[in-house]
Amino acid sequence: MELMVVVLIIATLMAIAVPTFFGAKLIAEDAAAQTRLVAALKTEEVYATDGGSYTSDAAVLRGLESSLDWSGTDDDAIHVSLASVVLTNDVVLLFTRSNSGTWFGLRHVRQGATAGRYECSGATRQEVDDMTDCTGHDW
Repeated sequence: MELMVVVLIIATLMAIAVPTFFGAKLIAEDAAAQTRLVAALKTEEVYATDGGSYTSDAAVLRGLESSLDWSGTDDDAIHVSLASVVLTNDVVLLFTRSNSGTWFGLRHVRQGATAGRYECSGATRQEVDDMTDCTGHDW
């Protein structure tokens, strides 16, 4: 009887602890993806400060920040999309997938009435891989 009580207590504690642990892990994975995007945006800003516009050249970006995966081929790599306005790339969209499976996007507009930073998130790549997807502050 005492053994059953101990087993019941342990099972109850595990039922509480396991979901909490996995929830914390997912939050950490999402935060890591968001941090990669912020670092990628800072790298783009460094390049744009010197060159006058953003770039999607992975080799150039890798030279500036080699700790990020700029390949754009793997889901969790940094993907870069540029918008051209009057021959100047003044809008950049960066997106990546978290290990949790959530996709995150970060769009930055350098000039004009809509200048600023916009974030988006979604369950699929299609929810974050277009300039019109990132118009709010989802994260």
